[in-house]
Amino acid sequence: MTSSAASTLSRSQRRVAAAGGRHIGDIVGWNTERINVSREDARKLLEPEKFEHLIVDMDPATALSRAAGEVKRPANILVRPFSRPNVDTPASFGVYLQNKNDGEKGDSVVCGARCRVDSGGNRIVSLPPEGGAGLEAALAHAENIAAHANHLITHCETRDISNVLVAIVKALSGVPIRNRGGLYLLPPPSCGTWKRLKPALEELRVEPLTIEMHDAPDNLAVAKSAAQSALESDIAELLTDLEKAKTDGMRQDALSRRVQFCNELVAKAELYRGVLAGVSDKITTKVKELQDSFQRQLSGGGSSGPSFSIAVND
Repeated sequence: MTSSAASTLSRSQRRVAAAGGRHIGDIVGWNTERINVSREDARKLLEPEKFEHLIVDMDPATALSRAAGEVKRPANILVRPFSRPNVDTPASFGVYLQNKNDGEKGDSVVCGARCRVDSGGNRIVSLPPEGGAGLEAALAHAENIAAHANHLITHCETRDISNVLVAIVKALSGVPIRNRGGLYLLPPPSCGTWKRLKPALEELRVEPLTIEMHDAPDNLAVAKSAAQSALESDIAELLTDLEKAKTDGMRQDALSRRVQFCNELVAKAELYRGVLAGVSDKITTKVKELQDSFQRQLSGGGSSGPSFSIAVND
Protein backbone atom coordinates (compact mmCIF):
# COMPACT_ATOMS: atom_id res chain seq x y z
CA MET A 1 0.00 0.00 0.00
CA THR A 2 1.36 3.43 -0.91
CA SER A 3 1.51 6.29 1.57
CA SER A 4 -1.00 8.29 -0.49
CA ALA A 5 -3.50 5.41 -0.54
CA ALA A 6 -3.12 4.96 3.23
CA SER A 7 -3.70 8.69 3.72
CA THR A 8 -6.89 8.59 1.63
CA LEU A 9 -8.22 5.63 3.59
CA SER A 10 -7.34 7.32 6.87
CA ARG A 11 -9.37 10.40 5.92
CA SER A 12 -12.31 8.16 5.06
CA GLN A 13 -12.08 6.40 8.42
CA ARG A 14 -11.93 9.70 10.29
CA ARG A 15 -15.25 10.65 8.70
CA VAL A 16 -16.74 7.38 9.95
CA ALA A 17 -15.37 8.12 13.43
CA ALA A 18 -16.78 11.64 13.36
CA ALA A 19 -20.19 10.15 12.59
CA GLY A 20 -20.01 8.09 15.78
CA GLY A 21 -18.29 4.94 14.51
CA ARG A 22 -16.82 2.58 17.10
CA HIS A 23 -13.08 1.93 16.87
CA ILE A 24 -12.59 -1.78 16.05
CA GLY A 25 -8.84 -1.82 15.47
CA ASP A 26 -6.09 -0.48 13.23
CA ILE A 27 -4.76 -1.80 9.95
CA VAL A 28 -0.98 -1.42 10.05
CA GLY A 29 1.87 -1.99 7.65
CA TRP A 30 5.14 -0.36 6.66
CA ASN A 31 7.43 0.75 3.88
CA THR A 32 11.18 0.53 4.33
CA GLU A 33 14.13 2.30 2.85
CA ARG A 34 17.54 0.64 2.69
CA ILE A 35 18.25 -0.08 6.36
CA ASN A 36 21.69 -0.31 7.91
CA VAL A 37 21.68 0.19 11.69
CA SER A 38 23.83 -1.21 14.46
CA ARG A 39 22.14 -3.87 16.55
CA GLU A 40 22.98 -1.89 19.68
CA ASP A 41 21.25 1.25 18.35
CA ALA A 42 18.21 -0.76 17.20
CA ARG A 43 17.83 -2.29 20.68
CA LYS A 44 17.97 1.15 22.30
CA LEU A 45 15.22 2.44 19.98
CA LEU A 46 12.90 -0.48 20.76
CA GLU A 47 13.66 -0.66 24.47
CA PRO A 48 10.95 1.80 25.67
CA GLU A 49 8.21 -0.55 24.40
CA LYS A 50 10.07 -3.69 25.59
CA PHE A 51 10.84 -5.07 22.13
CA GLU A 52 14.63 -4.85 22.32
CA HIS A 53 14.89 -8.64 22.77
CA LEU A 54 13.71 -9.05 19.18
CA ILE A 55 17.05 -7.69 17.95
CA VAL A 56 18.96 -10.94 18.37
CA ASP A 57 22.67 -11.52 17.93
CA MET A 58 23.64 -13.18 14.67
CA ASP A 59 25.72 -16.32 14.90
CA PRO A 60 28.99 -15.88 12.93
CA ALA A 61 28.39 -19.10 10.99
CA THR A 62 24.96 -17.80 9.94
CA ALA A 63 26.48 -14.45 8.98
CA LEU A 64 29.10 -16.19 6.84
CA SER A 65 26.51 -18.36 5.07
CA ARG A 66 24.29 -15.37 4.40
CA ALA A 67 27.16 -13.18 3.17
CA ALA A 68 28.36 -15.94 0.83
CA GLY A 69 24.97 -15.80 -0.87
CA GLU A 70 24.47 -12.03 -0.77
CA VAL A 71 27.81 -10.68 -2.01
CA LYS A 72 27.65 -10.38 -5.79
CA ARG A 73 30.30 -12.55 -7.38
CA PRO A 74 32.12 -12.27 -10.71
CA ALA A 75 31.01 -14.68 -13.42
CA ASN A 76 34.08 -16.91 -13.05
CA ILE A 77 33.94 -17.21 -9.24
CA LEU A 78 32.16 -20.00 -7.36
CA VAL A 79 31.56 -20.08 -3.60
CA ARG A 80 30.84 -23.39 -1.88
CA PRO A 81 30.85 -24.56 1.75
CA PHE A 82 33.48 -27.16 2.53
CA SER A 83 31.76 -30.47 3.19
CA ARG A 84 34.26 -31.30 5.94
CA PRO A 85 35.77 -28.09 7.38
CA ASN A 86 38.58 -28.30 9.91
CA VAL A 87 37.54 -29.01 13.50
CA ASP A 88 38.57 -25.54 14.71
CA THR A 89 35.69 -23.76 12.92
CA PRO A 90 31.91 -24.17 12.72
CA ALA A 91 31.79 -22.98 9.10
CA SER A 92 34.16 -22.50 6.20
CA PHE A 93 33.64 -21.72 2.50
CA GLY A 94 35.92 -22.17 -0.44
CA VAL A 95 36.19 -19.52 -3.13
CA TYR A 96 36.96 -21.10 -6.50
CA LEU A 97 38.13 -19.81 -9.84
CA GLN A 98 36.26 -21.47 -12.68
CA ASN A 99 38.09 -21.88 -15.97
CA LYS A 100 35.66 -22.81 -18.74
CA ASN A 101 36.87 -25.32 -21.30
CA ASP A 102 35.55 -25.89 -24.79
CA GLY A 103 33.35 -28.88 -25.41
CA GLU A 104 32.10 -31.25 -22.73
CA LYS A 105 35.31 -32.13 -20.94
CA GLY A 106 34.16 -30.20 -17.91
CA ASP A 107 35.30 -26.87 -16.53
CA SER A 108 38.37 -26.80 -14.30
CA VAL A 109 37.75 -25.39 -10.85
CA VAL A 110 40.60 -24.30 -8.61
CA CYS A 111 40.32 -23.22 -4.96
CA GLY A 112 41.83 -19.76 -4.72
CA ALA A 113 40.79 -18.61 -1.24
CA ARG A 114 38.91 -19.52 1.93
CA CYS A 115 36.45 -17.64 4.10
CA ARG A 116 35.84 -19.03 7.58
CA VAL A 117 34.81 -18.34 11.14
CA ASP A 118 38.08 -17.84 12.98
CA SER A 119 39.18 -20.16 15.77
CA GLY A 120 37.94 -17.64 18.36
CA GLY A 121 34.44 -18.09 16.96
CA ASN A 122 33.42 -14.43 16.72
CA ARG A 123 34.80 -13.07 13.44
CA ILE A 124 35.01 -14.04 9.79
CA VAL A 125 38.44 -14.10 8.13
CA SER A 126 39.60 -14.57 4.55
CA LEU A 127 42.65 -16.72 3.85
CA PRO A 128 44.54 -18.40 0.99
CA PRO A 129 43.68 -22.06 0.39
CA GLU A 130 45.07 -24.37 3.05
CA GLY A 131 48.58 -25.39 2.06
CA GLY A 132 48.54 -23.46 -1.21
CA ALA A 133 48.91 -20.05 -2.81
CA GLY A 134 45.92 -17.77 -3.18
CA LEU A 135 44.52 -16.50 -6.46
CA GLU A 136 44.02 -12.75 -6.64
CA ALA A 137 40.41 -12.69 -7.86
CA ALA A 138 39.35 -15.37 -5.36
CA LEU A 139 41.12 -13.63 -2.47
CA ALA A 140 39.44 -10.33 -3.34
CA HIS A 141 36.02 -11.98 -3.31
CA ALA A 142 36.76 -13.77 -0.04
CA GLU A 143 37.67 -10.42 1.53
CA ASN A 144 34.34 -8.96 0.37
CA ILE A 145 32.44 -11.89 1.88
CA ALA A 146 34.31 -11.56 5.18
CA ALA A 147 33.67 -7.81 5.34
CA HIS A 148 29.95 -8.25 4.71
CA ALA A 149 29.66 -11.13 7.20
CA ASN A 150 31.38 -9.14 9.94
CA HIS A 151 29.06 -6.23 9.19
CA LEU A 152 26.01 -8.51 9.55
CA ILE A 153 27.21 -9.64 12.96
CA THR A 154 27.08 -6.08 14.29
CA HIS A 155 24.36 -4.51 12.12
CA CYS A 156 20.75 -5.05 11.04
CA GLU A 157 19.84 -4.63 7.41
CA THR A 158 16.45 -4.32 5.71
CA ARG A 159 15.47 -8.00 5.88
CA ASP A 160 16.45 -8.20 9.56
CA ILE A 161 14.28 -5.22 10.55
CA SER A 162 11.42 -6.51 8.37
CA ASN A 163 11.50 -9.78 10.34
CA VAL A 164 11.51 -7.79 13.59
CA LEU A 165 8.46 -5.80 12.45
CA VAL A 166 6.54 -9.02 11.79
CA ALA A 167 7.54 -10.27 15.25
CA ILE A 168 6.33 -7.01 16.82
CA VAL A 169 2.96 -7.28 15.09
CA LYS A 170 2.59 -10.88 16.26
CA ALA A 171 3.46 -9.83 19.82
CA LEU A 172 0.67 -7.24 19.55
CA SER A 173 -1.79 -10.02 18.56
CA GLY A 174 -2.00 -8.72 15.00
CA VAL A 175 -3.60 -10.88 12.31
CA PRO A 176 -2.79 -10.68 8.57
CA ILE A 177 -5.26 -9.00 6.26
CA ARG A 178 -3.61 -10.58 3.20
CA ASN A 179 -2.56 -14.22 2.82
CA ARG A 180 1.01 -13.18 2.08
CA GLY A 181 1.20 -10.62 4.85
CA GLY A 182 2.09 -6.97 4.42
CA LEU A 183 -1.01 -5.59 6.15
CA TYR A 184 -2.17 -6.58 9.62
CA LEU A 185 -5.17 -5.86 11.81
CA LEU A 186 -4.36 -4.92 15.42
CA PRO A 187 -7.00 -5.22 18.15
CA PRO A 188 -7.87 -1.94 19.92
CA PRO A 189 -5.75 -2.61 23.07
CA SER A 190 -2.59 -2.93 20.93
CA CYS A 191 -3.09 0.15 18.74
CA GLY A 192 -1.58 2.58 21.23
CA THR A 193 1.68 0.61 21.37
CA TRP A 194 2.04 0.73 17.59
CA LYS A 195 1.46 4.49 17.59
CA ARG A 196 4.08 4.97 20.32
CA LEU A 197 6.56 2.98 18.24
CA LYS A 198 6.29 5.37 15.31
CA PRO A 199 9.25 7.67 16.21
CA ALA A 200 11.55 4.70 16.82
CA LEU A 201 10.52 3.03 13.57
CA GLU A 202 11.06 6.21 11.62
CA GLU A 203 14.54 6.50 13.09
CA LEU A 204 15.16 2.96 11.84
CA ARG A 205 14.17 4.25 8.34
CA VAL A 206 10.81 2.50 8.46
CA GLU A 207 7.66 4.34 7.39
CA PRO A 208 4.85 2.91 9.55
CA LEU A 209 1.36 2.93 8.03
CA THR A 210 -1.71 3.13 10.26
CA ILE A 211 -5.38 3.19 9.28
CA GLU A 212 -7.92 3.41 12.08
CA MET A 213 -10.87 1.09 11.45
CA HIS A 214 -14.40 1.91 12.61
CA ASP A 215 -17.54 -0.19 12.55
CA ALA A 216 -18.93 0.51 9.12
CA PRO A 217 -20.33 -2.76 7.70
CA ASP A 218 -17.53 -3.30 5.17
CA ASN A 219 -14.90 -2.65 7.84
CA LEU A 220 -16.49 -5.14 10.22
CA ALA A 221 -16.55 -7.75 7.46
CA VAL A 222 -12.84 -7.26 6.72
CA ALA A 223 -11.88 -7.33 10.40
CA LYS A 224 -13.99 -10.41 11.14
CA SER A 225 -12.63 -12.29 8.15
CA ALA A 226 -9.02 -11.54 9.07
CA ALA A 227 -9.37 -12.43 12.75
CA GLN A 228 -11.44 -15.56 12.15
CA SER A 229 -9.17 -16.83 9.36
CA ALA A 230 -6.03 -16.39 11.48
CA LEU A 231 -7.54 -18.12 14.51
CA GLU A 232 -8.93 -21.00 12.46
CA SER A 233 -5.53 -21.47 10.81
CA ASP A 234 -3.92 -21.73 14.25
CA ILE A 235 -6.58 -24.25 15.34
CA ALA A 236 -5.93 -26.33 12.21
CA GLU A 237 -2.19 -26.44 12.99
CA LEU A 238 -2.92 -27.49 16.57
CA LEU A 239 -5.20 -30.29 15.33
CA THR A 240 -2.40 -31.55 13.09
CA ASP A 241 0.03 -31.40 16.02
CA LEU A 242 -2.41 -33.28 18.23
CA GLU A 243 -2.72 -36.11 15.71
CA LYS A 244 1.08 -36.28 15.54
CA ALA A 245 1.28 -36.39 19.34
CA LYS A 246 -1.20 -39.27 19.46
CA THR A 247 0.44 -41.32 16.69
CA ASP A 248 4.15 -40.49 16.92
CA GLY A 249 4.46 -38.98 20.37
CA MET A 250 5.75 -35.52 21.25
CA ARG A 251 8.32 -34.23 23.73
CA GLN A 252 7.05 -32.88 27.03
CA ASP A 253 8.39 -29.38 26.34
CA ALA A 254 6.67 -29.35 22.92
CA LEU A 255 3.37 -30.37 24.51
CA SER A 256 3.79 -27.66 27.16
CA ARG A 257 4.36 -25.03 24.48
CA ARG A 258 1.12 -26.01 22.77
CA VAL A 259 -0.81 -25.86 26.04
CA GLN A 260 0.54 -22.32 26.51
CA PHE A 261 -0.23 -21.44 22.89
CA CYS A 262 -3.86 -22.39 23.52
CA ASN A 263 -3.93 -19.81 26.34
CA GLU A 264 -2.61 -17.23 23.89
CA LEU A 265 -5.29 -18.10 21.33
CA VAL A 266 -8.06 -17.76 23.92
CA ALA A 267 -6.67 -14.33 24.84
CA LYS A 268 -6.51 -13.34 21.16
CA ALA A 269 -10.10 -14.44 20.56
CA GLU A 270 -11.12 -12.24 23.49
CA LEU A 271 -9.22 -9.28 22.04
CA TYR A 272 -11.16 -9.64 18.79
CA ARG A 273 -14.54 -10.31 20.43
CA GLY A 274 -15.80 -6.93 19.20
CA VAL A 275 -15.54 -7.99 15.54
CA LEU A 276 -16.04 -11.75 15.77
CA ALA A 277 -19.74 -11.30 16.59
CA GLY A 278 -20.91 -14.65 17.88
CA VAL A 279 -17.87 -16.59 16.66
CA SER A 280 -15.54 -15.73 19.53
CA ASP A 281 -17.20 -18.13 21.99
CA LYS A 282 -17.19 -20.97 19.46
CA ILE A 283 -13.48 -20.49 18.79
CA THR A 284 -12.72 -20.29 22.50
CA THR A 285 -14.61 -23.54 23.14
CA LYS A 286 -12.70 -25.34 20.39
CA VAL A 287 -9.33 -24.08 21.63
CA LYS A 288 -10.09 -25.12 25.21
CA GLU A 289 -11.06 -28.61 24.02
CA LEU A 290 -7.73 -28.78 22.18
CA GLN A 291 -5.92 -27.54 25.26
CA ASP A 292 -7.53 -30.27 27.39
CA SER A 293 -6.40 -32.88 24.86
CA PHE A 294 -2.81 -31.62 24.87
CA GLN A 295 -2.91 -31.49 28.67
CA ARG A 296 -3.98 -35.15 28.80
CA GLN A 297 -1.13 -36.05 26.44
CA LEU A 298 1.22 -34.12 28.70
CA SER A 299 -0.07 -36.04 31.73
CA GLY A 300 0.39 -39.33 29.92
CA GLY A 301 -3.31 -40.18 29.90
CA GLY A 302 -3.81 -40.06 26.14
CA SER A 303 -7.00 -38.90 24.48
CA SER A 304 -9.18 -39.63 21.53
CA GLY A 305 -9.01 -35.89 20.86
CA PRO A 306 -11.80 -33.40 20.22
CA SER A 307 -14.20 -34.33 17.45
CA PHE A 308 -15.02 -31.02 15.82
CA SER A 309 -14.55 -29.43 12.43
CA ILE A 310 -12.63 -26.27 11.77
CA ALA A 311 -15.48 -24.23 10.30
CA VAL A 312 -17.01 -21.87 12.85
CA ASN A 313 -19.06 -19.61 10.61
CA ASP A 314 -22.41 -18.40 11.88
